[in-house]
Amino acid sequence: MDKPPLSQDNERLIQRTASVANKPKNASSKDTLEAINETASVTTDSADMTNNHSAVTNESGTPTSDLQQWQALSAWSIVNNLFSTLKNIFSNGFAIVPIVYTGWQQGFNMQWGILASSALLILVTLAAIIEWHKFRFRLNNHQLEVKRGLFFTKKDEIPLSRIQNIRYQQPFYFKPLSLGTLIIETAGSKDDEAHLAALDTQQAQTLKNLLLNLTHSNLSDPALSHSDLPQSDTTLSINTDPQAVNQQCTDNMQPIVRKSLSDLVLFGFYQNNFIWFAVIAGPIAGQLDWDKVFDSPVAQQFWYWVQQQTDQNIGLQTIMVIVGLFAIYSLFSLISIVAAILKYHPYQLDKHNDTIQRSGGVISHQQDALAIKRIQLVNFQQPVIARLFNRWTLYFKQVKGHEVEHKTKQHMLIPSVKTTEIKSILAQIPQLSGGAGALPNRYTAIHINWLTRRIVLPLLLASVLTIIGYFGQHSLGFFQLIWFTAVMVISAIYIRYKQWGYVVKDQVIWQHNGFFGQQWQRVEFEKIQHIKITQTKGQRQAQLAYVEVGLASGNVVFPYIPMSVAQLIIARSLNVISHDNRNWI
Repeated sequence: MDKPPLSQDNERLIQRTASVANKPKNASSKDTLEAINETASVTTDSADMTNNHSAVTNESGTPTSDLQQWQALSAWSIVNNLFSTLKNIFSNGFAIVPIVYTGWQQGFNMQWGILASSALLILVTLAAIIEWHKFRFRLNNHQLEVKRGLFFTKKDEIPLSRIQNIRYQQPFYFKPLSLGTLIIETAGSKDDEAHLAALDTQQAQTLKNLLLNLTHSNLSDPALSHSDLPQSDTTLSINTDPQAVNQQCTDNMQPIVRKSLSDLVLFGFYQNNFIWFAVIAGPIAGQLDWDKVFDSPVAQQFWYWVQQQTDQNIGLQTIMVIVGLFAIYSLFSLISIVAAILKYHPYQLDKHNDTIQRSGGVISHQQDALAIKRIQLVNFQQPVIARLFNRWTLYFKQVKGHEVEHKTKQHMLIPSVKTTEIKSILAQIPQLSGGAGALPNRYTAIHINWLTRRIVLPLLLASVLTIIGYFGQHSLGFFQLIWFTAVMVISAIYIRYKQWGYVVKDQVIWQHNGFFGQQWQRVEFEKIQHIKITQTKGQRQAQLAYVEVGLASGNVVFPYIPMSVAQLIIARSLNVISHDNRNWI
């Protein structure tokens, strides 16, 4: 569809808008304010042409200024609401799987099951239709407004400056229709603030890029408050050509890291959720008749082959057990590997202005955008299996309760990262406070008093039980069991103690902990909200303390560190905060 000709005022308006949108990041707030006021004057001079300008459409035929009017979602959003509700029901109902299986084995009434399922489906469908019918959204005066509700209308006004995450999803049932869902979350909400389902792909991308530009470009200068910006500024940004907005975002995109299919396979392997599999499979396995399983010809033949191969050799038997456990773990890992590939492939992490954006997904394509200034903590995790491959998982932690994927408490992550890659990845995100840097090579261990205070209890219990067993004339096996258990507990406490440590630098403090695996937490002094120091009587005498560092993403604890180090952490955090007037979030 051809665009109608524009008047000179409108041409000048659009040109001036583009100049404001493309204003250099290092421009002063005074220059930016003058540019905005000049643009606002153009808008005032051409007020009689507003309706004509609002009729301008992009090449897809969609009026760009319609976003300022209340918009309804496509009827296809009913499908999205239906699938989302059913997914939540089944995701949170995994615990009933053993119950259903047991009931099925003992005789399940099929008619009642079909009736209950049909009633549930009808109710969920009605709820999805009502939600679609009452949902409206628009952009207005530096905020995104959302209306919904059946009997009582609920209206959310989301300031653009509070937007924390923008996530674009394209489920498999929307791909043939070129539709997608835009999820917008803020710092301060407990749930997804805005869930715009079944948007046209181009419209969703345009709205996403527009929100990113408004949030992190036009309002990035802290000297410009909302009161300084003319009301027409939002209108001007919204009226920018969507293709120009998308092209500008593409031009400003800087690749940070890419992950291959093999990297994701490895990530799924070492990030295996074996515990959840055991929760589901355990009760089901309890229903099986294991005597029949072991007496089956296949099991007997396998056991006979093992005996022939090992020939009562303890070393070979040990190797066989290890190989068997590894095979079982690999079998269980298939679930995690497939999930990692479907969710993240092809994994891409890019930097756009002041945001980092992750994209990927085979069946359901996702695009997550996170403001760098919202990152509270960088967490480096290395499970025990990942240590064999020298791989880490990086998490960019945000305000607690407002993760990139809020429902699953999932932070934005980079999977399967080599130790040598960490420094280069952080170097490409210079906005992270404290600057870039590799993981510390070593750390200062916490005081040994932490260990001695904790091994006293198992030693005391073992001694008391030994005395009781002596007078009770228990067998030798009783005493062996007691002291074997005590030694195992003390060994676990010692391993935990050896993993505790810290590194204090000029702008950041690192915490190290773990058990068989390990993790580093990188805390920026300027993100600290509060510091709590706790001392017992013994710690006070030894000049030690518990230090709890409070962040918007949660607390980080440093146990049994010298009081001098605690005072240093307080002094550096206060020194940074006293010279920084920016919002702590």
